[in-house]
Amino acid sequence: MPAYTDNIESGTIVDYDKDPIGHAVGRISSLIECSEESVFVKNVKHAAEVLESSLERYSLDEICVGFNGGKDCTALLHLFYAMVKRKFPNERKKIKALYIRRGQPFPEVELFIKSCVERYNLELLNFNGRIKESLAEMKISHPEIKAVVMGTRRSDPYSNHLESFSITDKDWPQFMRVNPILDWSFSDVWTFLRTLCLEYCGLYDRGYTSLGSMENTHPNPDLKQVDDRGIITYRPAYLLDDGQSERAGRN
Repeated sequence: MPAYTDNIESGTIVDYDKDPIGHAVGRISSLIECSEESVFVKNVKHAAEVLESSLERYSLDEICVGFNGGKDCTALLHLFYAMVKRKFPNERKKIKALYIRRGQPFPEVELFIKSCVERYNLELLNFNGRIKESLAEMKISHPEIKAVVMGTRRSDPYSNHLESFSITDKDWPQFMRVNPILDWSFSDVWTFLRTLCLEYCGLYDRGYTSLGSMENTHPNPDLKQVDDRGIITYRPAYLLDDGQSERAGRN
């Protein structure tokens, strides 16, 4: 008797993981230990190596992960969490996460961040305003922190000169910027999130591809679709064909 899935289009069925956080170490270990030579797997392996090195250089008290609820930071948070648990399986300290709130944040983003704090058991360090001033505040309130793990990619503004480990500029508060996913593409981020069945901010399913504040962020026009009744909707972010246009919805 044929299986009930025989007539379903290939690629439609997803091997869904109901507990991606609980399985984080195993799933990430499988990725970084596999023999596959795809660009995606190579990028994940490199990111894991950078994080592993950062955890050799800095204690958990001395390092925090930047997290603003966006897709890049969501992928990074999960990978960092997995690498911490892989290296320190019995560690009970909370991972420090830095959230710098700028402008008027989307309520959906704030709710997603709150959800991640609970699910990943984070210590959230909240600051408001510009990045430089917020880092100066953190230098005072958390002087033990020496490094910030960031979800920066080379396609981000002013980021093409960065390396995996880059100290902040001389006129900035001095922190080591750890950049594990610098060379990841837009597609890599979505492959990671969807392959590992990770929760992400729901705005991405409504056509947003790059999140800023409510004042400067809109659905990506490249994902716009109009039905025969003239009703406008937007396809999910992961269906964007050209990753070069991921910031097309930002002013």
